[in-house]
Amino acid sequence: MLLLQPPGTQEAQCPVPHIAHGQLSSADNFTSGSTARLECEPGFVPSGPGTTLRCTFNGRWYPRVPSCVPGQCPHPPPVEFADPQPRREFLVGTTLSYSCRPGYSSIPGVSPAITCLQNLSWSAAPRLCQRVQCPSPSIPHGWASSPGRAQHSFGQQLEFQCEPGFVLRGSERAQCAADGSWRPPVPFCDRGCEPPPSIAHGQHSAPGLRRFPYGSEVKYSCAEGLSLIGSESLRCTSRDGQSLSWSGAAPECRVVRCPQPVLQGGTVTPQTFTFPYGLLLHFSCQQGLGLQGSAHSQCQADGTWHPPLPTCQPVQCPQPRVPYGRLKSPLGGRSWYQANDTVTFQCLPGYQLTDKGMMPLEESWTATCLPDGSWTPLPKCMKEGDADVCQEVHYIKSAFECGVPVEEVKSLLEIQKLFLEIKKLEMELGN
Repeated sequence: MLLLQPPGTQEAQCPVPHIAHGQLSSADNFTSGSTARLECEPGFVPSGPGTTLRCTFNGRWYPRVPSCVPGQCPHPPPVEFADPQPRREFLVGTTLSYSCRPGYSSIPGVSPAITCLQNLSWSAAPRLCQRVQCPSPSIPHGWASSPGRAQHSFGQQLEFQCEPGFVLRGSERAQCAADGSWRPPVPFCDRGCEPPPSIAHGQHSAPGLRRFPYGSEVKYSCAEGLSLIGSESLRCTSRDGQSLSWSGAAPECRVVRCPQPVLQGGTVTPQTFTFPYGLLLHFSCQQGLGLQGSAHSQCQADGTWHPPLPTCQPVQCPQPRVPYGRLKSPLGGRSWYQANDTVTFQCLPGYQLTDKGMMPLEESWTATCLPDGSWTPLPKCMKEGDADVCQEVHYIKSAFECGVPVEEVKSLLEIQKLFLEIKKLEMELGN
């Protein structure tokens, strides 16, 4: 609302306001009814209801005096392949930096920053970023899919190959990464072997491969019903320290069968109707028979068994021997005895038969040859008189084992001591 000066009143004058970073300008001397305009310093803009004010009859400005506040630049301009640092306000004097996107690098000597000027515009933003370049890979004895270029841009992919006689060690493909390197790393060409030889009616374990570096191994197999003759595997190796070749000649696939093994009185495992090359057999004999030869044999490439097939022979017991004893049976002169043969022992004069417990026995003892080649328990021949001593010792030992009271054992020991002294006296009188 416009305030008019009442008639008959003296002309009023408005004060000159103090405005930071600005001032009022007017054609009059700020008298009542005059108008003034707010002018802000460069970099500042008016803040308030308006920039034009009127001096009222009572010496006041209407509307109220505005202020000058720092100005702001608009959103920063786009820069190719770069993004500005995130900010909400762009006051005059603000410096804003750009960073290059992945796969791009800053151009040397070019500042990545722009400034909000006093005219509320941004300083010029030149071209800041350039695409990352990877160096051209060098592969001795090989090449890349796009040779001849000094550099390759970010994201570009190359494929690698090697000269004949060399194999690629590493990845067949690599891509220029954001840091200017190749990912995966550039491979290299190593000396290698040609594809391994093929065989009739069989194949090796890597039929689809064309590259075989040093140390590679392939295994051969034959069609069903055929046997592999020769080395099952070949390895890529070096014989002269320079060139690479396969470790030997390729095997063959042939029909190989060994004759059916026959073992009288024995068993052959596994039980089968055919006996191809490489089959391993195991042999065992029936009770009472012993295996003469190797317990296993394998079918060879020439159709023979190795080691030779064994036989089952009757088990024999060696002639039994008892110190200070002799055989008195009719079979006493033989060196070997068949299973179930029986022999009879007697002791030499001055000796007496005893069992394991050292107990005196009759004048003869019978032993039988068992099917496993051993004899039933053999007797012992002890000097006459020693058997009595051993019998006493055996008796004392039994007393300990049976839990006889200690006092009674002491009495037995005293008796044994007296017994031994009597035997000693008898021997001295005899001498």
